[in-house]
Amino acid sequence: MTPDIALLLVHAVIGVTVAEGVFLLAWHARTGRGPRANAIVANLMAGLCLMLALRSVLAGSSWAACALWLAAAGAAHAIDLRRRWPPALLTRPSGSAPATPPAHQGPP
Repeated sequence: MTPDIALLLVHAVIGVTVAEGVFLLAWHARTGRGPRANAIVANLMAGLCLMLALRSVLAGSSWAACALWLAAAGAAHAIDLRRRWPPALLTRPSGSAPATPPAHQGPP
């Protein structure tokens, strides 16, 4: 596959992803059904940033441009994980010690 074809495919996937996000947000705004914005924006941003990192490499941009997109993807992913993480697992009761795994009791 030539770099031009690969770049074209990346552009197509970026376009489809943006269209998907716009559609889902508009559908939710119109009907109240489907995912809310806070449920999908960080996830879509992480994916888009990864695609933009790939695009920057295929387009011959500097390593710094790729690194910037990868860092942005990581930040969006962290935001998405934090939003999805159950609140009970984010904090421990005050005064309690960190959980330790049970001691190994021998062969299975």
